[in-house]
Amino acid sequence: MSGGLPKKATLVKRLTTRQSPERIELTITVLSAAPQRLRNLGAGLTETELTTPLGAGERSFKRDLTHLIYCAERGEYPIVHALLLDHPQLPRIHAERDWGKLMRYEAFQVAELLDYFDFRRRALLRVLRGLKPKQWERSVYRDGVKRSESVYYAARGLCLHEVEHLEDLAKKLRKALSP
Repeated sequence: MSGGLPKKATLVKRLTTRQSPERIELTITVLSAAPQRLRNLGAGLTETELTTPLGAGERSFKRDLTHLIYCAERGEYPIVHALLLDHPQLPRIHAERDWGKLMRYEAFQVAELLDYFDFRRRALLRVLRGLKPKQWERSVYRDGVKRSESVYYAARGLCLHEVEHLEDLAKKLRKALSP
């Protein structure tokens, strides 16, 4: 465990697709830590360092941050639709190719993006922390996908995706991933 939170390999084993109170709590804990973990990783870097690719063919810190924002926003919509609608059907919209092309968050400063990511996450967590077990089971259907996806499954996927990127950023920046 790094900084008290499990690494992705451990999370994949602990956060199986079957919902449980313990898995829900772990998902919320990991999602709660992501904004500060991002801030810690970017701390002390100059604007040039934040916007320079972290290797050949790699994204910069800023591009990784915008990617995480696009995916988080896109990942919140199945949760919201599952909670608000009966039998919701979502179109296939790619987080970067579609959502990112429209939103163009790359035009913002890193500090603004970090604040935005933090605000959006606090709003999502307020919703998730207030859910009853049956609400975590509510589901949404995506175009082109045969199975439905529960609120838990969507939150779990967001959690695992973010941890993977945070661990990768930490490795490339040669920094510890702290809570």
